[in-house]
Amino acid sequence: MNGYIPELAIATGLFEVAAAWFAFHGPGRREFLRPIGVLLLLLAGYQFLEVAACGQPNNTNWARLAFVDIVWLPAVGVSLIVLLSQSKAQWPGWVVRGMFTIATVLTGWIAFDPTFVSRTVCSVVVARYVNPNPLYLLYGMYYQLGLVGMIVGAAVAMPVVEDQVRRQHLSDVQVGTLGFLLPAVATALLTNGLDGSLPSVMCHYALALALFLARIVARERALAEEHQTSDRPLAA
Repeated sequence: MNGYIPELAIATGLFEVAAAWFAFHGPGRREFLRPIGVLLLLLAGYQFLEVAACGQPNNTNWARLAFVDIVWLPAVGVSLIVLLSQSKAQWPGWVVRGMFTIATVLTGWIAFDPTFVSRTVCSVVVARYVNPNPLYLLYGMYYQLGLVGMIVGAAVAMPVVEDQVRRQHLSDVQVGTLGFLLPAVATALLTNGLDGSLPSVMCHYALALALFLARIVARERALAEEHQTSDRPLAA
């Protein structure tokens, strides 16, 4: 694999798949656990696709699939924030629909444009993608703004959400997102890594987000079991 060590990505992906399984199975509020499970599967999918891309660096289809996979993370993440915030305003719903629309357009563009990734260069645990297409900048802007939206949205919602558990969930999403966004950007800047390696660096650091999402799953499960024991219904 040209010096690439896949064990880290595989181990991370397996953990994220296991956490997604726990999100989809067992007690807890489905409206929260379903998007959390999807987020975990998206993170895991990228890990496995990066391994495939580095195993066949001349086959750019794997790299393009990796970008298709992870483009959905901001849209699903923002939708989770909106669900947790219980906002009665209409504009958050429009933001979510807009983000899913953009993700759909980007997916179609990447799927049908073989020039989106022209080459994959892998070293140790990081993949560097060569993206000669100038429209890649739009992809990056959407992705970064989506992550910032998750952080800011959680910060805005926490002071006004009355339910303590929802506030804890929002805090976990915010801290988890910060936990991989800030170190990834710092690493890329310190190592001059803004030459195509940032997506790979970010998704490896995204284990922080996966851990905090798993924490939400555990909290939901514990809360549901507590309410089952007391014969009280779990609040929506």
